[in-house]
Amino acid sequence: MKTRKIFALLTVLALLFSCAALAEGGADDVETGTYTIYNKTGEAVLEVKITDNVTGIEYVYPEGGAGSLLNDDMITMMVNVPTDGTGSHGLTLSFKTESGREESFPTLHVEEVVIDLLAADAMTGATPIAFREAEKNEMVEGEYTFYNKTGETVLFLNLIENVENGLAQWITFDDGFAPDTEKEFDFSVPAERKDTTLTLQFVTESGKIGIFNTLKIEKAPITLLEVDAFSGATPISFTAPQK
Repeated sequence: MKTRKIFALLTVLALLFSCAALAEGGADDVETGTYTIYNKTGEAVLEVKITDNVTGIEYVYPEGGAGSLLNDDMITMMVNVPTDGTGSHGLTLSFKTESGREESFPTLHVEEVVIDLLAADAMTGATPIAFREAEKNEMVEGEYTFYNKTGETVLFLNLIENVENGLAQWITFDDGFAPDTEKEFDFSVPAERKDTTLTLQFVTESGKIGIFNTLKIEKAPITLLEVDAFSGATPISFTAPQK
């Protein structure tokens, strides 16, 4: 089975600051760190953890302990921490590999950064991670406006990159994607894969499934069609409905 790389966006908003911090300003006293982490260890990573050095709160991938980060795969972790405005609040990034290797980096800053988890023979001294230069992580973004013309509620959409270990995004809706409404979504891939295609899948409330497997990374309107309106096996149209 093809392994697909999924952005695991881990955002923890609770238990980050005390009642005193809330009284003094609440959300204004919180800053966010965003970490795009690539596994370059040469083996599967069983756990990635970011620990708040002040509060001891831990943010762990994968949630629930199920799964792993395969070699060359990536995740994005978002961490919210209380701040005193000095920028001195520190974090520890640690990881465990399939072979039993355990590493940690105790001086991670609250910032937006791209990080490689390194193989043992690629480490500089005792440092198990490397901060990647921004130009090596440029992304291109597809922007899609979906119009639901299926005649029924759409329960969810999948966008899946058509490459080995490709990115995937599973889009769910709290109240469903109602008929005759529209929703906008983005899908980003590394710049070197800007010419790859995506598979779009959607499932309606009655169990009907639409699949389109040659979606480009682009800005486009996409109308999800009724099954009876399919042109051949095509469940979508690249036009916005007439108002």
